[in-house]
Amino acid sequence: MIQRLLAGLVGAIAFGVLLLALWLHRVHGWGAAGALAAAACVPLLAHAAILAQQFAVGAWLRRRTRPDLHPGLAAALRAWAGEIVASLRAFGYAQIRYGAHALPTGQDAGRVPVLLVHGYFCNRGLWYAFAQRLAARGHALESVNLEPAFGPIDDYVPVIAAGIERLRARTGAVRIAVVAHSMGGLATRAFIAARGGEAIGAVVTLGTPHRGTWLARYGYGRNVAQMRRDSDWLRALAAREGSRAGVPFTVILSVHDNIVAPQTIQTLDGARTIELFARGHVELAYDRDAWAHAIEAIDTVATR
Repeated sequence: MIQRLLAGLVGAIAFGVLLLALWLHRVHGWGAAGALAAAACVPLLAHAAILAQQFAVGAWLRRRTRPDLHPGLAAALRAWAGEIVASLRAFGYAQIRYGAHALPTGQDAGRVPVLLVHGYFCNRGLWYAFAQRLAARGHALESVNLEPAFGPIDDYVPVIAAGIERLRARTGAVRIAVVAHSMGGLATRAFIAARGGEAIGAVVTLGTPHRGTWLARYGYGRNVAQMRRDSDWLRALAAREGSRAGVPFTVILSVHDNIVAPQTIQTLDGARTIELFARGHVELAYDRDAWAHAIEAIDTVATR
């Protein structure tokens, strides 16, 4: 579903750019190349402006929760620029190109099998670059598309269960690792709360709103409502998951996250927490330092 929505959105934007370029060329006499370049800048500048607003909100909330933290303007600008590139890569190409296909996978039986779980308004195509890295190391991989895209997070429990069982059946591993981005971390916690954690040796979450996010008030879907700051659903999840069935969690967050805010409170009791700087929300799925920390956690799993 997300693949079709994104393809339609990109197609509509491209059509709008062509119409604007034609108007500039025919009505105002611009040269064809200049008209097309100027028209193409409009959606790019609008996208950059929206991201800038998100980062501004994130900075405001960060100052309220961590007034001692002053990462500086250069780090903020680096995060903004990196998120522009990462979000265009994810939503304009990767998830359209790879969302309906199996990701690369490795064949080394000595490596920990890994399940990749994406977040809100995404699909498995988000993980293609990281999957290439893991496959090159030999890790057997599985991925899921969380459907329905705008349904309640608990509906994703059987989707994750099926992904885990496919991976265990293919590799013979008793335990696997899970790497989850954004809402995918909450879906993984919901799976453990409902089905137990016997099959999971480690969970790594990237930019997951474990305490919810202020910006969820502007999203669409029952899953977004559940991701509001300290929502009833999040409180109920924390109450029923207990100690998360003894599964070790590594929480990787960015203090510049432009979607999950406030950022620095987004951790879990007992989890290993890693704070990164100058990365946006989507960029965490492409960041090599985040990959390195995730791989470190993956390699701790005993699969038998």
